Amino acid sequence: MMFLFNLVAAVLAVTLPAPSASPGVPKTIITVKSSPYCNSLGTHFNDALVPMLANDRTFAGVSVQLDDLNQVFLDPGPNYQQEYLHVRDMIGKQEQVVNNSLTEIQTEITALRQGSALTADPEAAAEVHLAAQDLQTAYDHQRQLAIDLQELHRFMISYPLSRVRPAMGGFNPQDMSAPEAERNIKTYLHFEPQRDIISTNEGRAADVAIATAEKYCAAQQ
Repeated sequence: MMFLFNLVAAVLAVTLPAPSASPGVPKTIITVKSSPYCNSLGTHFNDALVPMLANDRTFAGVSVQLDDLNQVFLDPGPNYQQEYLHVRDMIGKQEQVVNNSLTEIQTEITALRQGSALTADPEAAAEVHLAAQDLQTAYDHQRQLAIDLQELHRFMISYPLSRVRPAMGGFNPQDMSAPEAERNIKTYLHFEPQRDIISTNEGRAADVAIATAEKYCAAQQ
């Protein structure tokens, strides 16, 4: 039995330079043999990577919200309360989307790794382990960002905004005397470096999976 084996191209995993950037096109690579090993590779790799790429798009939206939060903090205008609440609610919705996806993604990565036992070829098994390892690294950083954003949202809920009377340049002298890294929420969260690590490892995982499918699962023409 033959079927189309779709692996998402690594270009989809790059960190988006702006929220308006459009994603690339999934890459349909080959027609492959149906075997327990190949079926596991195709199913579990895709079922892990596709929601991870969706999380990347969510993080692109979060990036906009964090920029807005920095702006509200550093240069609050007359509508700072409404702007703050809008950012807070958007971050809450976005982090919940990512956090809700994590359990299933981890299940698929674990199943992908276990699929290495479905071949007697040690090199083929090692390739699956390598792809799973790269996905795991990307996942771990997605999870850390999601947890950090969840904690940020909780802090924003508890922040006594109604008692704040911000002067131009910040909410209060104590806040504005803090180190720059603590006043820039993206820097404080290591937001962009985390996204870079996620993108790099997703891309490597896709490259390994595509090469593995072509080497071990390609149908004879």
